[in-house]
Amino acid sequence: MQETAILADAACDMPRAMMDALGVRTIPFRIRAGDRFLADTRDEDALPDLYRQYLVGKQDHYAESIPLLERELEDHLLRNVVAGCDRAILLTIASSRSKFYANANGAVVGTVARSFKLRKDAGRSGLFDLTVIDTGAIGPGQALIVREAARMLGEGASAAAVVEAVENRLRDAAHMFLIPDELLYMYTRAKLKGENSITWGRYMLGSAFNIRPVIHMHRGETEAIAKARGPEDGIRRLLGHVEACIRAGALLTPAVGAAYAGDIDEVTSWPAWQSLADTAARHGVELMLAPMSLTVALNVGAGAFGLSYLSEMPPPFV
Repeated sequence: MQETAILADAACDMPRAMMDALGVRTIPFRIRAGDRFLADTRDEDALPDLYRQYLVGKQDHYAESIPLLERELEDHLLRNVVAGCDRAILLTIASSRSKFYANANGAVVGTVARSFKLRKDAGRSGLFDLTVIDTGAIGPGQALIVREAARMLGEGASAAAVVEAVENRLRDAAHMFLIPDELLYMYTRAKLKGENSITWGRYMLGSAFNIRPVIHMHRGETEAIAKARGPEDGIRRLLGHVEACIRAGALLTPAVGAAYAGDIDEVTSWPAWQSLADTAARHGVELMLAPMSLTVALNVGAGAFGLSYLSEMPPPFV
């Protein structure tokens, strides 16, 4: 029987303990801060210090996340993956947000071609098989798709069935919501990337009246769908929306992903989170709360809160 591994890049905001339990392997991003470089590997123990060094109070945006290049991805896969399994499914951050998918797709031929000798030396026959899929999601949305793919494999599904489920069902059902805290940070970051999720007008209005946008991402596209009176109001409404999804039986899978660019103990102390946790427990829904990866946090700012679910027909956000 051929062995299949699930791979995800470091933007996948799944709790590290869950990744380890499911056997999900992480491919790092490179972080550039001035003339310094470091790797984002989703090391949760290191994240608080990384937030302090590269995120909190850093309105100059001197740090940025950069995907590995094609040859670097080939080298990483050859060193860490190809000799330990027969095939891998790499589920990437949305291609609309990063060049990681394009670089990974470009690394497929070289990885497969160079895998033969390494696999032979490890006692494995044939070439390595690598499938790269754009999840169309980031952070906790990507994590939900990765979780379901790993769960299917663990229950005996074939690699082909997993790929079919991701491409034809799961990624179209992934909805992510983001409540930013630092509007200036997110406005200037969006401007640098040519995005309009926060415009100059929204930034000025938000600053003057403590208004925060509720940003929705679906199929790789983002838009501001509502306005909230400060981040606390936005988070309360978002968590209430998810409770409504759970009560309506609208979730495609019994899991909700969340990520916070800060201390996640703060999240568990919020009354709205505790209410969501009670509702989720009553309906058998798992809450996946993780610290936001540095890769994602560098694009949305300190204190940002993201939440995702998989649903084909979610109720409207109110």
